[in-house]
Amino acid sequence: MHIQGKRVLITEGGTGIGLALAQALARKGARLVLSGRRPAPLTTAVAELKANGTEAYAVAADVATNAGRSTMLSAARDHLGGLDILVNNAGGVRAGRLETTTEDDIQTMVDVDLLAPILLTRAALPELRRSGQGLIVNVTSGGALIGMPFYATYVATKAELARFGEALKR
Repeated sequence: MHIQGKRVLITEGGTGIGLALAQALARKGARLVLSGRRPAPLTTAVAELKANGTEAYAVAADVATNAGRSTMLSAARDHLGGLDILVNNAGGVRAGRLETTTEDDIQTMVDVDLLAPILLTRAALPELRRSGQGLIVNVTSGGALIGMPFYATYVATKAELARFGEALKR
């Protein structure tokens, strides 16, 4: 796939893996919307990308909420005219023994690492289909391949996200 001119939405695109993906895609000529809950890193990332000639926009939104997902997709439509590539990158991890991990922490990992990407993908499918070249990238973890001690819930959600992507591909 040629990236030049592709319209890309990256969740949690202002830092870490999301920012590295944004920078790599920018070098290939992608047009970007970066989302995340924290406005400051998004603003910094977009300023850096724009300084290097990339068309990039920031949208502060929580992928774990219906309103946040809707805001992200609206930003892609409004700023980019649609969506060609969705990168489900947002995630959260809470390490520790399962018996000492709070129910709230478990629920947050399931919501952010698994449910949110499924729901965002479902909502983005019409835009991706309209593009004629839609692509979904699910960022998982080495933990999706092999269980790691003290990360039971996290690796479970990442393995499930990997299988979700495989099922969509098939």
